[in-house]
Amino acid sequence: MDRLRLPQRLSVLFVDDDMMLRKLFKRAIQRVAPLWEIEEAGNGETALRLADERNKAFELIFMDMYMASGEKQLLGTETVRAFRSKGVTSIICGLSANNMEIPFLESGTEAFMIKPLPCEKEALVAQLVELLRCREEIDEDGTNECAAPDE
Repeated sequence: MDRLRLPQRLSVLFVDDDMMLRKLFKRAIQRVAPLWEIEEAGNGETALRLADERNKAFELIFMDMYMASGEKQLLGTETVRAFRSKGVTSIICGLSANNMEIPFLESGTEAFMIKPLPCEKEALVAQLVELLRCREEIDEDGTNECAAPDE
């Protein structure tokens, strides 16, 4: 994959309780990768159900940490563990407005990004390209250098 070139097609799941953020994410991705198939879930339980109902796995999953609700819902890290225990091998990127990098990486994500994601087209493409390289960059000892750097 080129330094700043995204795959033409990719199946993506974006999991966040904030509907406005889900819509903004979808719009931003469609600007840089118009053929990507993007599905949304408002919580971990819905995300797990969507993954179970699909004929094929999502290639990339973005997972928020805290999803507010009147009922107890899975945290992002709990959802990631559930995905991994089901054998899901998708690239999973944890998302939070707080630095939750360590808990996400320990739960089985390949990467972590601080929200909000970049709005500028070039910055978003660069971040997505870097994220998609994560699978290739897992070190021999199982560690991964793809988590977002501290800013």
